[in-house]
Amino acid sequence: MKKYSLLFCLFMLLCAFTCENEPLEGDFTNENTDTNPSSLLGTWSLVEFNADIISESSFAGQEFIVDFTTEAVSSDYELVFSESSYTVEGDYELMSSTTVDGETTSYTDSYTNVSGSGVYSTSGNIMTIDGSFFELDIEGSPTEVAQGEQMAEFELSADGQTLTFFQDEVQIEDESGFVVTISTVSSSVWQKTL
Repeated sequence: MKKYSLLFCLFMLLCAFTCENEPLEGDFTNENTDTNPSSLLGTWSLVEFNADIISESSFAGQEFIVDFTTEAVSSDYELVFSESSYTVEGDYELMSSTTVDGETTSYTDSYTNVSGSGVYSTSGNIMTIDGSFFELDIEGSPTEVAQGEQMAEFELSADGQTLTFFQDEVQIEDESGFVVTISTVSSSVWQKTL
C-alpha cells in the first residue's frame, strides 16, 4: 500500500504543470492584469524548479502519508514559446526526497537530452497547455505524463525577463473506498535569453 501511495504521489507530480511559491526578486505584473501573449514569445532558460507534494491516503481505517519534495540542482534546459506552441529541450538534475512513515529516502536523478512540445493558450495570468514541460523517471523507468489540458498561474516580471509559474492545489481522489488527498505547492522560474 505504501508503494502505491508513493507511485500515485509521483504520478501527480508528473501531472503537475510546474512548480515554489517565492518568485525571484523583482517587480512582477499584477495577477489581475492581462498579460500580452507576445511578451512570452522567445527562449526561456530554467533557473529554479521546486515541488512539495503531500499525499494522504486512507483505506480500511489505515492512513498513509507520503511527503515528496524535489528541486532542480542544475540545469541547461530551455523553453521556447512561439505564437501558440512551445518546445522544451536540454538537461537538468533533480534532487528529491520521499518521507514515508518517518523514514526519508533522498536521491538525485539526471535527465539528459530531454525534448518535448505542445500547444498553449493564455487567459489573463492563467496558462493552459496540452503537454508537459518536464519528464521524470520512477525507479529507473520513464514515466509518460498524462496528456490533456493542464493549467497554471504565471507571473511575468515588469521588465519582461523573468517568468514564474505557480501551482498550489489540492486534489481528492476516491476509488472504491481508497481516498487519496494530494496537496501540491510548486513553482518554476525561467529567465528570458532570446
